[in-house]
Formats: sequence, C-alpha cells, structure tokens
Amino acid sequence: MPEGDTLRRAAEVLTPVLEGQVVTDLWFQKLRGYRPRVGDTIHSVEAVGKYLLIEFDRKLVLHTHLGMSGSWRTSGLDRPAPQSPKLRIVIETPLGRALCFAAPDISTHIAGSGTAPADRLGPDVSNDDVDFDVVIANSRAHSTETTTLAELLLDQRVAAGVGNVFKSEALFVAGLHPFIVVSAMTDDQLYKLWSIAHRQLVANRATPYRSTTGRGNEGRTHVYGRHRFACRRCDNSIDFSAAGKRTARSTYWCPSCQPTQG
Repeated sequence: MPEGDTLRRAAEVLTPVLEGQVVTDLWFQKLRGYRPRVGDTIHSVEAVGKYLLIEFDRKLVLHTHLGMSGSWRTSGLDRPAPQSPKLRIVIETPLGRALCFAAPDISTHIAGSGTAPADRLGPDVSNDDVDFDVVIANSRAHSTETTTLAELLLDQRVAAGVGNVFKSEALFVAGLHPFIVVSAMTDDQLYKLWSIAHRQLVANRATPYRSTTGRGNEGRTHVYGRHRFACRRCDNSIDFSAAGKRTARSTYWCPSCQPTQG
C-alpha cells in the first residue's frame, strides 16, 4: 500500500533516469490537464506526501497519486514497454524508461497555481525536518468535536505522508486508541503521536520492505494486518474495525495497550 515512504523510494528510483533529461517519448492513459511534450526537459522529480511530482518545461507538473495499488518503476530501453492493462504512463529519456502502473489519479498543473491536490497538503512528515507546531495547529483547525485520531492521521491537509499502515502502527506505539477524539488530546500528546509517525516514515524511506517493529525483530508490523493474532507486547488479541464501519479505512489496535481513555 503506497504511503509517504513508498513515494520517496519511487522518486529516488526515477530521478537518475528522468531528472535533467530530455523527453524522447511519452504515453499517457487518462491524463487530466495539459500534456507534456517530446523534447521537454524534466527539471525535477519529487515526492510530496502520497504524490509524485515530475516537472517539465513551462512549469508544467505531472501529479500522480498511487491510490491503493499503484506503482512507479524503471526499465532499460533495450526491451519494449510492457503491454499491461494497468499501464498508465510511459516516459522515455536517453537514460531509460519510467513506467507508472494502476495510478487512479493522473493530472498536470502549472507550478504555483494552487490548483493541484498537492498544493493543499500539510507538512510532509516523511521529510527530515518537520514543523510540528504547524502540524498541531492543522490538527486543531481541521478537526471537529467528533474527529478521531484515526481520521486525523489520514487527513493529508493536516500532514502529508501517513497512510493506513502507519496510521495503525503510530497509534499503537503511542499507546493511543484509534477512536479517541482529537479534542480530548493535549498538544503534547499530539506532538508525540505525529513524532512517532515521522520516525516510522523516515526509517522506511530507503528500505524495500516496510517495518515498524525495528530491523531484526519478529514480524514487520505491531498491529496492522494482525487481526486476532496475539499482541507482540501484551499477548492480547489484536482488534479490528473494517473499512466503512467506524472510519473510511480499516483500523487495527490492541485493546490492552491502547485503552479507550487517552
């Protein structure tokens, strides 16, 4: 499931093939907005939250959101592009080919116009430096009396980069129940929660296999995907709320390590 760490790795893979290079061939499926041109120079490749941004000439920026199962990868020019129904983008330069698969959101915007979804994101918590004062202020500004911590962590207007895996994992490490309302939290508690999410994302930026339990420890996650398995900390059974039941996305937690009172 692509989250901020996945997009960081994608940007690192694409940059050597694309950045500073002239486009020699292009193909898009379901692109919204102006189309980049063959002959354009690619000025930058950047990950912002869950978006990958590729800037061409004329300040035209390609935005891709990978959704639940999208991916970016590269290939050499010595073999043809794959014939896949999931293929959405092909960008070729003299150094190779960038391929995007299964992305549900592909659009172009003029840099600085404020029209792109990425322009409305909060601070990217997968960055090395994060202004947590802004994140906490956003947490208050974008929450109602009923907004839960699980909903807060996924609100990309508050802070960008946290997806469903890191949502459940950060809440477990913080010892906070996912359905406590944000208004019940102190600023210190919110700072701790967002700091944990930040550390988890940064720790996974350069690794092909995501882990929140620490390298060398048993299993890759504390609670995510472990419904009815024993908690790694207390041995109680991991609880689960399906997508659409209490929040839009599925949620995992330990009822003992994450009590309902924050």
